[in-house]
Amino acid sequence: MAEQEPSPPSSLEGNKPGFPTSVLADKHEDKHLCTACQKILRRPFQAECGHRFCSYCFNRAVSSGPQKCSACIKEDIFEEPTSILKQGCAFPDNAARREVEGLAAVCPNEGCTWTGTVKEYERNHEGKCEFMIVPCPSCKELLRFNEQERHNERECPERTLNCKYCKEPFQFKNIKAHDEICPKYPMICEGCAKKKIPREKYVDHIKFCSKFRAPCRFHVVGCDMSVEKEKIHEHERACSYEHLNLLLHCIMGLKVNLEGMQPQSLELASHKIHELHQSLRDLEARVSKLTAAAAAAPVQGACAPAALPTSFTPLPSAGAAALELQLQSEKAKVAELGRRCQELELKASTFENIVCVLNREVERAATTLEAHNRQHRLDQDKVETLSNKVRQLERAVGLKDLTIAEMEGRLREMSAATFDGIFVWRISDFTKKRQDAIAGRAPAMFSPAKFAHNGFFH
Repeated sequence: MAEQEPSPPSSLEGNKPGFPTSVLADKHEDKHLCTACQKILRRPFQAECGHRFCSYCFNRAVSSGPQKCSACIKEDIFEEPTSILKQGCAFPDNAARREVEGLAAVCPNEGCTWTGTVKEYERNHEGKCEFMIVPCPSCKELLRFNEQERHNERECPERTLNCKYCKEPFQFKNIKAHDEICPKYPMICEGCAKKKIPREKYVDHIKFCSKFRAPCRFHVVGCDMSVEKEKIHEHERACSYEHLNLLLHCIMGLKVNLEGMQPQSLELASHKIHELHQSLRDLEARVSKLTAAAAAAPVQGACAPAALPTSFTPLPSAGAAALELQLQSEKAKVAELGRRCQELELKASTFENIVCVLNREVERAATTLEAHNRQHRLDQDKVETLSNKVRQLERAVGLKDLTIAEMEGRLREMSAATFDGIFVWRISDFTKKRQDAIAGRAPAMFSPAKFAHNGFFH
């Protein structure tokens, strides 16, 4: 019966290379080193040549086929077939394993004070030490194992955060880019200075904000003023003359451009395109005839190709290509002219609307000015009438003053005069009044008093 070869080491028994030499508390010996990785043996296997390998290192060496043992070659003891490494030619060296696992060990990570055996290190401490240096899975920065959580939460530039406004996740390095597009990001209105306006509502806010400065509607014709919305009508009324001048210059420029695009030039371009299309169809027909003749020439005989105008054959294709290019160029020019016409028509309609609005504003301003002028004339007439009345009253007052002065003079004269005469009382209807008195009725008597002075009645 053939001797059963030992089974190759299982990949589950060791998927790591050897332990670092710094894990040993004492100085290591060469017999404890892997021939391949030159580290402390992990799951050691011994080849037929006597050299020891980690199970991981041996599997990797023979994975691509039989290999010569580099240690045998170096020591000049190479022999076939014992120095050939291949699957099934090595066996687990349990004695070496127990010897290695019983060695005193320390943690190779700086700052760690763990001690024990190699077996305890592999089972309980390797890969779990808080002081070991590991790369961050996101940013690849090297850090201690116990600092991973803090790094991932506070320091990693690749860490993911949730926006405090819209609650959407984003990477920390993109925080500025996210703030520029976040729909919930708070903004400040440049007009009314209102704060904490979400970006998604900012456009609606400035539409109705009366303090927001917006460009004048006539900025398309050259007005560079930015005015608050509540003052836009006042600006348009105050600058209507300047706006009309800007519109005039713009409309004159459009008129010059439109005059350069006369219908005759468009008709000529269309006619030329039609002629080019006709020429292209003729050339295609000639090319198809020549192609058919060239295809039929081998059947007719060897002398048949000589009957074809060989000097003319390359011309149709070149001419067709040139005409096609020219046609494409003309089409592009016509399309460009059409586009420019549409743009000019759109601008002209816009300017017409603006001119209509300005005309209404001017008419309204003219009507208001005329009303002010009429009111001014009425006020001037009233002022003139009142001035005349004042002058008349001043003259009447002057006459009254003269009359009063004359009466005061006469009164002084009368006060100074003395009279010596008889007071005469004149009674009208004396008979009737006498009868009333006899009957007991008291009659009322009125009569101008007259004085007799020196024999005269006054």
